[in-house]
Amino acid sequence: MLKELKVRDLALVAESTVRFGPGLNLLTGETGSGKSLIIDALSLALGSRADAGQVRHGADHASVEAVFDSVALQREVGKRSVARVDGRPATPSQLRELGSSLVAIHGQHAHHALLDTETQTDLLDAYAGALDLRAVVAAAHTAWVSAVGVVRDLVQLRSRGQREQEYLRWQLEELRQADLKLGEDEALGAERTAVRHAARLAELGRLATDALHEDGAARAAAAISSAAAIDDRLGEHAARLDALAEELTDVGADLRRYVELLDADPRRLEAIESRLAEIESIRRKHGGSIESAIQQRDRLERQVGATENLDAAVALAESERQRCRAALETASARLSKARETAAKRMEKAVAAELIGLRLEGARFEVALRSQAEIGPAGAEVAEMMFSANPGEPIAALAKVASGGELARVMLAIKTVSADADRLPTLVFDEVDAGIGGESAIQVGLRLKALGARHQVLVVTHLAQIASFADHHLVVEKAPDEAGRNVVMVRELTSEEEKARELARMMSGGVTVKAVARAHELLEEARR
Repeated sequence: MLKELKVRDLALVAESTVRFGPGLNLLTGETGSGKSLIIDALSLALGSRADAGQVRHGADHASVEAVFDSVALQREVGKRSVARVDGRPATPSQLRELGSSLVAIHGQHAHHALLDTETQTDLLDAYAGALDLRAVVAAAHTAWVSAVGVVRDLVQLRSRGQREQEYLRWQLEELRQADLKLGEDEALGAERTAVRHAARLAELGRLATDALHEDGAARAAAAISSAAAIDDRLGEHAARLDALAEELTDVGADLRRYVELLDADPRRLEAIESRLAEIESIRRKHGGSIESAIQQRDRLERQVGATENLDAAVALAESERQRCRAALETASARLSKARETAAKRMEKAVAAELIGLRLEGARFEVALRSQAEIGPAGAEVAEMMFSANPGEPIAALAKVASGGELARVMLAIKTVSADADRLPTLVFDEVDAGIGGESAIQVGLRLKALGARHQVLVVTHLAQIASFADHHLVVEKAPDEAGRNVVMVRELTSEEEKARELARMMSGGVTVKAVARAHELLEEARR
C-alpha cells in the first residue's frame, strides 16, 4: 500500500505530505487546484521522465518520495538529478521496474494505451491467469530461436567449402603451436627486465646479503636471550629479536638464491624477445590480448571439430530444433486454449459491467487474431471490439470508442479482473470523463468494489463518485507569504466537511440545499 507521498518544490507545491489509506482514496478540488499534479508527483517517484521545468520557481530542485509498506522511492530533479530506493542510490529505470510491480496509473494515456492490441493481450492474459503460461511460451520461443541459429550456423559452415575450412585449420594450428598461457606476456616482460640488468641486480643483491650478515641481529638475539635468563622482564624482547633474526636469515637465504639464479646469458634474452614478438603477433591478429586469442582458439577448436563430421552435427542440431519447435507449439497451444476460454468469460463479464455503467445496448467482444508465426507472446493477439449503440456494427475499440466510453471500458475490465490483478495500488485519473448522473454513481460503485481488493486512488470532479470515498482528500490552492499560489492537500475527516465539499462539486457553491443533497449522497453511498 502507498502510505504517503512527500512533495517539495514541485510546480505549485511548496511542501506537502499526502497520506493515503486502504480502500478508495478520492482527490477532489476546484478546477486548476492541482489535483493531477499529485498524480504527476507520484509518477515522478515511479520513474517517469523528469523535466527541469517541473521545479517550483525560485527553487534549485524538486523532490518527491513515495513511501510504501515495503519500500520508499525518491526522486529529485533540477540542478541535480537523483533517484533513491530506501535511501540508496538508484536509477530512474530501477524506480520504473519497482514501480511497475506496485502501482498502475490509469490516466488519459492509459486509456489510449487500451487501444493497442499488445495492451489488450496483456489484459486478457492477466484476466485468464495465464501469465505463467505466457512465460513458458516466451522461454520456449527463446530456446527455439537459439536452436534455429545453431542449425543456420552449421549449415553455413558446411557450405563455405574446403578452402575456408583449411584456413580455419591453419589459424587453429598457429594458435595451438603458440601454446599461449594467461599472464605469460607479463611474466616474460618482468624476466626480460631482469636479464637486461642482471649485473646491477647481482651487485645490489650481494650488498644486501652482506649487510644482513653483518648487522649482528643474531648476536643481539643471543645476548638478550642470556639476559632474559637473569631478568625475565626481557623475555618478550628476546622472543622478538629471535623472530627478527630468523626472518633476516630467511631473507638473506632467498636473496642469495636470487643472485645465484640471475641469468645474464644473451641467448636467454634473445629467446625472451623472440617469444614476446610471437605473442604480440598473435595478439594483434586475435583481439589484442592473450585472453581473446585463447578464446578464439577455443572457438576454432569447436568449429573445426564440427567440420570433421558436419553432416552428423547438422542432423543433431536439426533434431534439437524440431524438439524445441514441438515444445513451443505445445506451450503456445495451451496458452491459446486459456485465452479462448478467458475471452468468452471476459465478454460476458464486461458486457454486464457496461450495462451497469449505463452503456445499455453496448456490445463488447474479444477477437483472437492469429499471427503468421508464433512469437514470445504466443500464436495470436487479442483485439477488443466495441459497439456503443444498438444497430451499430461492432469494430475495433480503437476505431469507435469515445474518451468517456474508453474510460468506462477500462473500468469495466479492471472491475472484472480485480481478483487476477496483482498490482496492490491502482490510480485512476480522468475516469469520469464524459459521464454524469446515474453513470457516475455506477462508476463510484465499481471503484468502491475495487477498493475492497486493492488500494485505489482516484482524481474526480464528480460528487457522485466522491461520495464513495474511504478517504476523501481535497486539493486546494492558496497564496503563500510571498503572495504566490501554492497547492496544499488535506483529508476531510468529518461528515460535515465531506458534505460541504460534495456540495461545492455539485453546484459550485455551498448552499443549504446543496449541503442537504450532499448528505443524501453520502447516505446513499453507505447503503
